[in-house]
Amino acid sequence: MKKDGVRFLILAFIGVFFLYSCASMLPNPDEIKTEEDRIRARNQCIAMYTAGGALGGAVIGGLIGGDWKGAGIGAAIGGGIGFAYAWGKCLSLYSTLKSTQTAGYQETAKKTGYTESQGDVVKIQRFNVSPASVAQGGSVKLNGSYYVMAPADRKEIKVTETRIVKYFDPSKKEFVDLGQVDQQVTAAPGTRTADGSFDIPKDVPEGRYKIAFIVNSEGKSDMVERELNVRKGTAFVPGFNMQALDQPVSYSAQPVIIVEEVSLLHRTAGGSVVR
Repeated sequence: MKKDGVRFLILAFIGVFFLYSCASMLPNPDEIKTEEDRIRARNQCIAMYTAGGALGGAVIGGLIGGDWKGAGIGAAIGGGIGFAYAWGKCLSLYSTLKSTQTAGYQETAKKTGYTESQGDVVKIQRFNVSPASVAQGGSVKLNGSYYVMAPADRKEIKVTETRIVKYFDPSKKEFVDLGQVDQQVTAAPGTRTADGSFDIPKDVPEGRYKIAFIVNSEGKSDMVERELNVRKGTAFVPGFNMQALDQPVSYSAQPVIIVEEVSLLHRTAGGSVVR
């Protein structure tokens, strides 16, 4: 391999290490106070991981091709594929979830038939993603309910709520994990609701996705997946009013105006107009 190629690969490796080290400097999602802060953090996070993907691709391309050309091709491929994975890495900045207790121990035990002999129990009762089809740049709502139960002497339980996003990779013909968010809560035994949102960046590939919800406590867990279709976003034309398409249009005066304008043009040119 030429000296220039070796030098490039060394720099690329350093760049990848630097970018992924900087990822730990991203703001904590819980400390973001305004929408402007969230957008700024999203852009910073996506830029880090997409640049990292491009550099990683460049390293692989350089190793395979042994020159700058191979590195350039690898960078383009890495950057193109990388956005979906970058979104997964930055998922905590695109997805929110808040859970609250809605029923206590006795009420939950009565409704579910729970007995202390069952020990620790974790069960997701429902989990929905709405709508099931969304355009790039859109957003979906998350709505779920679950219960965690334990013997009556346990007043608090450590619970982990996890959201995972998966993408159906046509080249692999299977769903691949893009990223996940773990959320720790300390809950009293009983029933909880979990509501939130899931924003879809405008640059993610269109296609099939899955959003999974997992509840884990004391080694017991339950998971539900819902499929989501992301379709191509609609182009926006500034100043165009889509509602105007549904409004009645009157053409009564238009033919007269058009004919008179044509008549004037023909007179100027010395021609005649047949009415």
